[in-house]
Amino acid sequence: MGLFDKFSKTFDKFGYDMDGYDKDGYDKKGYNKNGFNKKGYNEDEFDNKGYNKNGFNKNGYDKKGYNKKGYDSNGFSFNGIHIDTKINFDKDGFNKKGYNEDGFNKNGFNKKGYNEDGYNKNGFNKKGYNEDGFNKNGFNKNGYDENGYDLDGYDENGYDLDGYDRLGYDLDGYDENGYDLDGYDENGYDLDGYDRLGYDHLGYNRDGYNEDGYNKFGKNKIEVKDD
Repeated sequence: MGLFDKFSKTFDKFGYDMDGYDKDGYDKKGYNKNGFNKKGYNEDEFDNKGYNKNGFNKNGYDKKGYNKKGYDSNGFSFNGIHIDTKINFDKDGFNKKGYNEDGFNKNGFNKKGYNEDGYNKNGFNKKGYNEDGFNKNGFNKNGYDENGYDLDGYDENGYDLDGYDRLGYDLDGYDENGYDLDGYDENGYDLDGYDRLGYDHLGYNRDGYNEDGYNKFGKNKIEVKDD
């Protein structure tokens, strides 16, 4: 009640206004318009927040949620002990060893160290593979890494990153120098420049004669001998 109200209202000989409140705003029972006395409690002896002088609400719990015996509405004390000591789980749902009723701890792992999806803290399952199917060395159950290569560096078709197989030949059958298993390049010539019949690209063999028996000067072996 404001100062203006005190002097503008009309009070009877007992000091109460027309609404039954004195100049301090309290009725004959000592309560204001909101139903609270000078100490801040209502007729049921609770303050405006719902707590009595002992700090408990109408349900018998304090501001932290515990009753006079120190237990919350679920029967757990502040340190997680249940009023019924036969109950093995605390207020957070964990037993003395730190596991919930499903067998997982606060970090989500069971006694063997695996979560509900079957993976340990490092992300691997019992068989040693992660969610992507790779082990700690980076290989899947078939022995290939995420790029498709095995421990030796070959893919499932037997070729390495450069496209060569374990013998050193590419898909077309040539080594890094361009020669096949028999030693011939894609044009059919060996390292010395001769084809499978023994002739170079000009048609001469290692002795310098063509398939007709003549050298580049047009002479055969007999003519060269006579010379």
